[in-house]
Amino acid sequence: MSLERVKLFHTRSFIIFLFVISFLALISLLFEYYNFSKLKKFDDAEIEAVVLSQHIKTENSKTYSVLKLQAFHKFIYTTASKDIKNLRGRTLKLKIWTEKLTFLEYLKGFYVHSVILHVKPELNLKERVSRAISVQHDTNVTKELYGALFTASPMSKEVRQKLSALGIAHLFAISGFHLGVLSLILLALFNRPYYFFQQRYFPYRNRQRDLAILSAAVMLMYLFFLGFIPSLIRAFIMLIIGSVFYERHIKIISMQTLVVSILVILALFPTLFFTLGFWLSVCGVFYIFIFLKYFTSLPKIQMLISMSIWVYIMITPVSIYLFNTFSIYNPLSILLSILFLPIYIISFVLHVSGYGGMFDSYILRIFELVDVKNITISSTVLALHVSLSLLSVFYKKAFFLALFFALSTVIFAIYQIA
Repeated sequence: MSLERVKLFHTRSFIIFLFVISFLALISLLFEYYNFSKLKKFDDAEIEAVVLSQHIKTENSKTYSVLKLQAFHKFIYTTASKDIKNLRGRTLKLKIWTEKLTFLEYLKGFYVHSVILHVKPELNLKERVSRAISVQHDTNVTKELYGALFTASPMSKEVRQKLSALGIAHLFAISGFHLGVLSLILLALFNRPYYFFQQRYFPYRNRQRDLAILSAAVMLMYLFFLGFIPSLIRAFIMLIIGSVFYERHIKIISMQTLVVSILVILALFPTLFFTLGFWLSVCGVFYIFIFLKYFTSLPKIQMLISMSIWVYIMITPVSIYLFNTFSIYNPLSILLSILFLPIYIISFVLHVSGYGGMFDSYILRIFELVDVKNITISSTVLALHVSLSLLSVFYKKAFFLALFFALSTVIFAIYQIA
């Protein structure tokens, strides 16, 4: 007989929680403002930053390099000569001018004028791994795809548009989805060895708890390796919160838990409030939780397929509104999402063994088939979609109405490009 899961909060305890989380958010913002004040102490400052990406841009007949940097957990943009060598993955010492920088811009990530003072010759670990993946492929498309899949390396605008039109951008932009896949793989890998040692040396230990801690430790190292991607921060903290709730028999799959997780994450990392990737990641979890609210009794395979279809239909209007791209092959993303786990494992094994380019010709053939179409939906349509989605949290009839409305939007998009 299993114990019934309890709700997280009642009214009084929720008010206390809001007070605590507000205090934590205030401390985080004060800490951010302290760092901002140090940066603004003089009109210029010297910083060290890692180059995340570098691309050439032409504007008003001028051609230059745009560098995306990461320093003190912030994204910073600056420009350099178009003839500058490839600096991706290297640590730079820069002089930046901050006299016009505001605190809001600092929180969002900002652009500054700069001068490069020194370039450290060694590449960081992430870039070394990315280049080891890259040499196994002959085309820029496949180099970018697998670099993004395993090391969150940046992709060109053309490749991003193709993925968005196919509806599989989320499969290559490392997010909580990948962290969930990674956690399943780690639990499967650690289970038998742990069981062997547990039976002989520490049978008194809680196997599920220890495996969860071990997996979380590995995933934390992965976060450090990737440079703390916003969507992964969300997923990792939700994983920790979910594990704590599970231990205390608190209901995990609930909107209350999701709201608590979001508030905790934003209180700890207020800059994530301005990050689109974070909110898209939250959106995906939101629709998964809505589905599980009403259909937890389905058989596992049927649930997986049904949930994949539901999430695809509900996310598509949001995706079209934000990225304005679509393709007739977009619905195939449902199948690719379901098959992602074996595809990810096979791809990982092939790259470790040096045969990562085995399927490149098939990938290129698919990319050649995709004809990216620009399509837009109005803010009114998006507002209706969001409203129905929120109502579906409380009413099952609204769930089906939201599904019908979103499906109509998808069919309209297909009709527009057919």
